[in-house]
Amino acid sequence: MAKGFKSGVATGILGSAIAAAATAFGYKKAVVAPQQKAEEEYEEVSKQAVRRSKAAHQSRF
Repeated sequence: MAKGFKSGVATGILGSAIAAAATAFGYKKAVVAPQQKAEEEYEEVSKQAVRRSKAAHQSRF
């Protein structure tokens, strides 16, 4: 019986670790990656706006 208990505990720990890793990966794909992409797009648009305002001889910053 002790052997079955030990293998059950080991299986439970392994299963919990896999579930935690899958949750972390899913969070990264669903939340972090889109947020980083939005920030990169904002930076690019901001750089373009600065270039345009300098080209028009206006001071944006």
